[in-house]
Amino acid sequence: MDLKLVIFDMDGLVVDSEKIYFEANQRAARKLGMTYSMDYYRRFIGAGNDKMFAEMSKDYDSEDLISKFFELSKKQVFKVIEDNGLPLKKGFIELAKYLQESKVPSILASSNDRDAINFFLETAKIGKYFSEIVSANDVEKAKPEPDIFERAWQISGENNKEEALVLEDSYNGIYAANNANIPVIMIPDLVQPNKEIEEKTQAVFENLYQVKNFLQK
Repeated sequence: MDLKLVIFDMDGLVVDSEKIYFEANQRAARKLGMTYSMDYYRRFIGAGNDKMFAEMSKDYDSEDLISKFFELSKKQVFKVIEDNGLPLKKGFIELAKYLQESKVPSILASSNDRDAINFFLETAKIGKYFSEIVSANDVEKAKPEPDIFERAWQISGENNKEEALVLEDSYNGIYAANNANIPVIMIPDLVQPNKEIEEKTQAVFENLYQVKNFLQK
């Protein structure tokens, strides 16, 4: 593979944040007297806040309740990070440094909003590894629609999508990469791939160390 561009997802791929979000959501749910499980949370991984808000409003039959849930969850994220720190996913630094040394640009393309992205990048001190950032604020539709990856591709200035690679941990991210016609590798976090998802990827690896080794071959 003549690699010219790598597009990183953020949550659960670069930053070990899905567990942080779930803990923040659970704390908010307890304050509001809501039932909230990991199985339910998994439905929204990689999908973006708009879809999560719309579906939760239907499931709990109250937009007002879910607005309070989102507001409390956002506040709790900062508290969870204060309590537990903000760990990076295994192998990210090594892969990011390898790509820099190989002069392969990296773009961060996340369904999260720009403020949250900036907070995570500044807290983890990893902004220097990305040449550009694409957030939910920059596109009309979140994953699984292709908009975020299409936008990342456009601003990269590269000409051949076959020379680009998306790194993702979620089903919605895999679908988005496929819809954008960009090759994708999955590094599962909270959700393991089924047969359909495996067939939509170039490979499935346990961590980013393995991605680095794969690209070096």
